[in-house]
Amino acid sequence: MDTTHIKNNIEELLRNIPIDFDSVDIEEDSDGSKKIFVIKTKESGLLIGENGETFQALNHIIRRIADKNYEHTEEVSIDVNDYRKSMIEGLKTKAIMLANRARDMKSSVEMSPMSSYERLIIHSALHDVPNIKTGSIGEGKERRIVIQYTEQA
Repeated sequence: MDTTHIKNNIEELLRNIPIDFDSVDIEEDSDGSKKIFVIKTKESGLLIGENGETFQALNHIIRRIADKNYEHTEEVSIDVNDYRKSMIEGLKTKAIMLANRARDMKSSVEMSPMSSYERLIIHSALHDVPNIKTGSIGEGKERRIVIQYTEQA
């Protein structure tokens, strides 16, 4: 993967927006399957937006640029001042807490609507949790996770 060119594209995009940024660093995610381009900036609010919508759109644009212009086998993603990292950890913590609640109450717990990426994180976090299964309900922006208690492990 040509990470230098992708990094240069991100920096050029940020300059054209214009956003002041300190650096764009390249990291790997925990399983090594994805390159994370970490943007350090004092203007993170502009890149994250309300409920992370600007962040998701920017991430989509960067992935499309990488897919179209560069041969690579790894996925590409961005992070802004560790927003992505803390969002993932927060979702996993919430998922475990709600799974415990579903198990304690022996019922289902419905989460708030979230993006497909956020739902994927929840499904993955609860995949191997005993007596818990996950599903999605709703359409479009109203699609959400249901965490269900099951008698079988």
